[in-house]
Amino acid sequence: MVVAFPTQSPNINLTFEEISAVFEQSYDGILVLDGNADVVLVNDSYFRITGLNKQDIEFKNFREFSQNSPYKKTACIDALDTKRPVTRTHNNLFPGKVVMVTAKPILDEDGRVRLVIGNCRDMSEMVQLREQLERAQEIEELYYKSLKNPKTTGLIAVSSRINEIFHSALKVSSVDITVLITGESGVGKEVLARYIHENSSRREAPFVAINCGAIPDALLESEFFGYVGGAFTGSLKHGKKGLFETADGGTIFLDEIGDLPFSLQVKLLRALDAGEITRVGANAPTPVNVRIVAATNKDLANMVRENRFREDLYYRLNVIHFHIPPLRERPEDIRPLCMYFLNECNRRYGQNKRLSFEVQKAMESYIWPGNVRQLKHMLERMVVLSDGEQLELSSISDDGDLQGYKNLSDAPTDMIMVNRFSLIPQVVEEVEKQILAHAMRLHSSSRQIAKATGIDQTTVLRKIKKYGLDQLCLEK
Repeated sequence: MVVAFPTQSPNINLTFEEISAVFEQSYDGILVLDGNADVVLVNDSYFRITGLNKQDIEFKNFREFSQNSPYKKTACIDALDTKRPVTRTHNNLFPGKVVMVTAKPILDEDGRVRLVIGNCRDMSEMVQLREQLERAQEIEELYYKSLKNPKTTGLIAVSSRINEIFHSALKVSSVDITVLITGESGVGKEVLARYIHENSSRREAPFVAINCGAIPDALLESEFFGYVGGAFTGSLKHGKKGLFETADGGTIFLDEIGDLPFSLQVKLLRALDAGEITRVGANAPTPVNVRIVAATNKDLANMVRENRFREDLYYRLNVIHFHIPPLRERPEDIRPLCMYFLNECNRRYGQNKRLSFEVQKAMESYIWPGNVRQLKHMLERMVVLSDGEQLELSSISDDGDLQGYKNLSDAPTDMIMVNRFSLIPQVVEEVEKQILAHAMRLHSSSRQIAKATGIDQTTVLRKIKKYGLDQLCLEK
């Protein structure tokens, strides 16, 4: 005999099988207990959300199960005992999930609990979206604060590591001392050098930047120190001031100092120690008053060991040392940098372009081997080449250097970047650091990271602290 249940539609009656099918099709987990806390019904979504197996609870007493498990007293048991609806949110019971459980008792005519209907919903995605929104609002607030602060205008420093660098640089700027800045190409070494100059007592004097790797070796000495008239064939009749004299009273920024020829290093050392230079062809030195800020993407200490860089010059330059981490190690800076460069491009080209959420997420997941410089040039090209006001992934052209950006969301985030001139122990540490940083973006707990990387949880936590990755907001 088929039992039919009436519905609100006069033309449709549902069979028990059809009602069961509706019950099973619910995306939310549903658990039904009787007045003794015995499990009466449970759908597959409940097991999907909680991670339990059917044999754990199906047709068993739920009170006994909860007392002997991490769940302890649950919302369903509370509703059974109090005879009132109970709602509870669990953040830690279900691996990597936030689950909201609502339990409602159904009473009989005598006021006894006949059934308890428990409904559980996976709120993880909603919580993540809320956290992303809060983080985006926080980043936007920090971004606009940085624009209003005259001491940080043009600087985007959201990550704690970059903030610490600029905080220390502000202290150093007031002291006339030599500074060495290291970091990969494109991380913003010149930005930091200018920041030091603009907050120093030399701010009204020139800031002269020299790329030591861009000037031919034969011309470096004359470009650095100048020459007297007739010093060599083709020289100007009245001679020429060098860049050191041009920067007199100000700051000279020696970019890519690691490319400086060995023969010129000793002359640079004398300029630093004696505060004077000698023009090519001159007999007497010329006094100069400059502050030196040097930068390189090379391992100068290793170059010293290999006799490719003077040890005395290295220690003379390395009085105050700042190392700027690559962009892939500080992804929280990517979105505010995008906002800054996009606004800059909009003003320059008279546009009003906006970044879609998909592009922002893709940019945050990309490894950016060219660092901030690559990000800036990419945004500029997107603004120039796109048609609509909103920049989508489809706005990215396949022409020229943009080839390969088309699928940013599929970018090779598992790619490892190391300095090939580094020592093996340093390379091993850098690889460990990058693997952990990538795993932390994919997984929400140290247990999951340990499983993904093949090391134990204690080691994961120790290495996260060792490499300063706490800022990635790992849920421990």
